[in-house]
Amino acid sequence: MNFESILFSRRTRQNHALEHATITILSQRIPELNVAAHSNPNGFIVFGDVDLGELRRAADEALHRLQAGEKELAIHPNCGTNLSVGISLVTLGTLLGMAASERRTRLATAAVSSLAGWAAARPVGEYVQRHFTTLPELQGVRVTSITRRQVMGFTLIDVRTVQE
Repeated sequence: MNFESILFSRRTRQNHALEHATITILSQRIPELNVAAHSNPNGFIVFGDVDLGELRRAADEALHRLQAGEKELAIHPNCGTNLSVGISLVTLGTLLGMAASERRTRLATAAVSSLAGWAAARPVGEYVQRHFTTLPELQGVRVTSITRRQVMGFTLIDVRTVQE
């Protein structure tokens, strides 16, 4: 078992791509949409209250469009990957700047390095999504069920998928 298969299994990456495409399509239909989502090997969970019929139509369209080759639907600008990459780059920039050899230039170097990390966050995050955290190859994947449940006052919607 390698590192990638532990954190980013094929099924999780496929479901992550489908999650992004579904949320993108749903957002186009419902401009005031305010949800978050998380993918796993069995599908994805939507955190927020959404009409199940609308969600099903968006998921079916997303699946069809990804299977037809619209790979860019798998990349989402608000993905947690972008946030994680951004935090990592800013932290790295700050640490490198603080490690500067001359004490009088440390703060300026840290600030410039941090800003460079922040500026690179979105393009690097999208690269990471494209190559590591999503996989828009969804031939043989289908949505099997969509169910709503309440957990401690929060609405969770389970979208289950299967690979045939």
